[in-house]
Amino acid sequence: MVVVTKAAEVPATRCLRCRRALTAAASISAGYGPGCRARIRAAALPTSSAKFTAAQITRARELLADGGLIPTNHAGVYQSVSSDGGTTYLTHRAGCTCPAGIRGNGWTCYHRAAAGILRATGKAA
Repeated sequence: MVVVTKAAEVPATRCLRCRRALTAAASISAGYGPGCRARIRAAALPTSSAKFTAAQITRARELLADGGLIPTNHAGVYQSVSSDGGTTYLTHRAGCTCPAGIRGNGWTCYHRAAAGILRATGKAA
């Protein structure tokens, strides 16, 4: 019997931050190796500036923990998954294609906060 799985159901076998191979089951399910997870947690602390609310920083951390910020081939640009999981947006620390990012007028989104946190770790895609 052959079982066919969708590509979205197959967990990442490479770290979403540094692209190294992941071997531990916990790292594969998280999408990040233990070193990268530690760097992301440490970088999340200084990012909580007046630019982002505490709720946005919390949602950004959740997005990173869920592996919902995926590097693209362009430097500093990521695909971010929406909170309902049905839509993806292009995100850079300076802008996002989500509704809050498009609205402008001082609005910021947690996708940008997550991109800023990832960039602060020193490994921007």
